[in-house]
Amino acid sequence: MYGGRRWLLGPPPEAFNSATQRAETLRNLSDQLYVDFFQNQFSSRQFADLSSQLIRKDETVLKAGTYCHSNRAKPKSRGVNIDIEEYLKMSINFVGSWISPLFHLVIELSAMEGVPETILSKAKDLEENNRQLLDDLRWILTKVFPTAEIKEEFPSWDYLSFLKSSNKNHKFLAIFNLSSCLDYDTKYTIHYLKILNCLITGKDC
Repeated sequence: MYGGRRWLLGPPPEAFNSATQRAETLRNLSDQLYVDFFQNQFSSRQFADLSSQLIRKDETVLKAGTYCHSNRAKPKSRGVNIDIEEYLKMSINFVGSWISPLFHLVIELSAMEGVPETILSKAKDLEENNRQLLDDLRWILTKVFPTAEIKEEFPSWDYLSFLKSSNKNHKFLAIFNLSSCLDYDTKYTIHYLKILNCLITGKDC
């Protein structure tokens, strides 16, 4: 399926199975949280208004609904010629780009009035699973490339100041961006892991 060197020494397939399962958990949680924000009384009106503005192509909402900060760290696939080490490092930065947004989302949701437990618990589970997935990828890097050095450069989230704002509309705009992008990105995370699993272990290609 893909070209490049396959490593005989490195993490066992179980490591990728575990990482993939964690990524699938992230995918399911992000999908559920996205739906909750649209359906729960806590946020449904704000999300409905933002969706209407998105359809009308309001410039501010259009950017929030379509642009994701993580794009700056997205792994690049160049056909069959994939540099495994570089691809793995970019995957680490891609997953790492969500560390700060999810951390601050949990803090802000915990402080907001009227946040239902179902939304807060999913946000906490997302943060924890994302941290664990990042640790999994770091571990895989050390096993496959023991001498590799990585400069972790997690893209900053453009809407952090909006999330921390006392302006409720700004706060929900940030949550709208986060939930939309996370729902989108978690699909790609699973895809990247499958490519890495194939390249490194030769399994499930």
